[in-house]
Amino acid sequence: MESPTSAASRVDFYGFLDRMRRPEAAGLFRSIKSFLTSISLDEPSAEADDARVQAFFAEMEAAIRGHPLWADATHQEIDHTLEGLEKYIMTKLFDRTFAGSPEDAAADAEVSGQDRPLAALCQAPSPRHTQGPQQRGCSCLLLMAAPVQTLVSATTRRPGRPDTADMCSRCQAL
Repeated sequence: MESPTSAASRVDFYGFLDRMRRPEAAGLFRSIKSFLTSISLDEPSAEADDARVQAFFAEMEAAIRGHPLWADATHQEIDHTLEGLEKYIMTKLFDRTFAGSPEDAAADAEVSGQDRPLAALCQAPSPRHTQGPQQRGCSCLLLMAAPVQTLVSATTRRPGRPDTADMCSRCQAL
């Protein structure tokens, strides 16, 4: 199976577009445009849209196979045309197809309200963030005290943000 971004795939898609621009294909083009207009007017529904798109593809396959532009076309050429049609339709329906449902939008709104306290915690660290708890009885905290203190002094002494190399050299023990 070809990659959708391969050169052959692009040629097939542009070949489909070139044939659809011919005056003889005006009826097919009107059918495609009419389908896109009618589906965009209805309320999005994954199941109903899927059935409508599949029925449209089947209808268009029959129309393309019987159309004079593809009368002498090989099976492979017709397959490439149908792939081009599918790419065209799905490009036009992308936002509708991959849009979130109203239930997803409500859940996203609820979660975004809950993550505000988390966002406050994710602000830039200050020296107080690097000074872990004073007494916990863990020997690893005692080992980290000197490098952490060096980091705190480096960030408070220098104006602005210290460069990465300087911070790394100061905190090698971490």
